[in-house]
Amino acid sequence: MRDNTGLGLGYRFAWRLEYIGVSCFGPAQHMPATDPKRRLRRERAARVIAAHEARGTEAPEWVRQIVETGGDAPVKQRRAD
Repeated sequence: MRDNTGLGLGYRFAWRLEYIGVSCFGPAQHMPATDPKRRLRRERAARVIAAHEARGTEAPEWVRQIVETGGDAPVKQRRAD
């Protein structure tokens, strides 16, 4: 995730380690609601949204989509140049 609003360096480092660990050593299959990678993305997006609300700014739409979709990775959209 590119938006690091409200996330300290220690949190981002620990989050990345846990995400890599779950990716490499996690269970093979999970139901979408219990997938650990989706849970991590959901929790991080919720923290970013809370930080934006505390600052009085608007969180990007793709961060809100992560929470709304239950942790699905955001779909990258191509820009029309």
